[in-house]
Amino acid sequence: MTRAILTMASAMKSYRTIRYRIHTTRYKYSQLYQICGACRFVWNHFIEKLRDEYKTTGRSNWQFKKLSRQFTVLRRDEVKWLQQYSCNIVRFSLRPIEVQYKKFFKDPKNNGLPKFKAKWYSTSSFPISGNLFKIDGEWLHIQKLGYVRLSGNNPYVDGIPKSGTIKEECGKWYAYIVYEVAKSDHEENSNSVGVDRNVGQVALSDGRVFHAPDTTKLERRKKHYQKLMSRRVGPNRKKKTKGSTRHRTARGFYRATCKKIKHIKDDWHHQVSSAIAADYDEVYIEDLNIKNMTKSAKGTVDNPGTNV
Repeated sequence: MTRAILTMASAMKSYRTIRYRIHTTRYKYSQLYQICGACRFVWNHFIEKLRDEYKTTGRSNWQFKKLSRQFTVLRRDEVKWLQQYSCNIVRFSLRPIEVQYKKFFKDPKNNGLPKFKAKWYSTSSFPISGNLFKIDGEWLHIQKLGYVRLSGNNPYVDGIPKSGTIKEECGKWYAYIVYEVAKSDHEENSNSVGVDRNVGQVALSDGRVFHAPDTTKLERRKKHYQKLMSRRVGPNRKKKTKGSTRHRTARGFYRATCKKIKHIKDDWHHQVSSAIAADYDEVYIEDLNIKNMTKSAKGTVDNPGTNV
């Protein structure tokens, strides 16, 4: 009986992720980069250790609990500069190792082992969960960092913040907070619509068509920066070289252009979904193979393969 009640309670809950922009001082911005650097150092340390264990013994202890104990010893005795950062935040960044190992053993063909993180290629980010953060209005408190101000719209005022990720994108910092919200009960309504998704547009069964925004100029600009990056000396992972400043500059312009294209498309997606949700209670969508559709639009696949 108790198990059934818990199952019903969990079914009444759902999770929504809200993206905030972080505003703070230059000192705390530098602290965010340092926390990411500490998480990256610990990640690479244990990835290398697990690989060495497997080569010598044929097995490796990749469970998060065992990695946490080893991290405590590493932080206390070997790498003492890690003590100036939150123990829980850096330790919690090791959890994806266990998740990725489980995926690998379950399906080795489609999932690989965890890889090393490079300073110039990997996204600077670190996780926050449980008591590692607290939200008070427009202020976010991060353990051992203090308060930073947030800007953004949260439609789930009564939601409970459960976890999140602090991430740097093109020189700006964002907080992705996961809220636990109650599911709303919708009454049955015959007001429904069918949606036909194509590569460049979305068509509704009522005759309306939403055309995707034109990003041709930005795509040409992105290819231009890709050529600049290929002509300039980039970092070499095997020789562990950083690469030239000119290459990092071109890469910064390339990332900014990609981010702008993503923002334009995301804004269009939100506008279309909001327009459909405002007029209809039920939406029917085809079960499509999106990857093959994109390849077909580029002329690399003859049949996109759709399932209705």
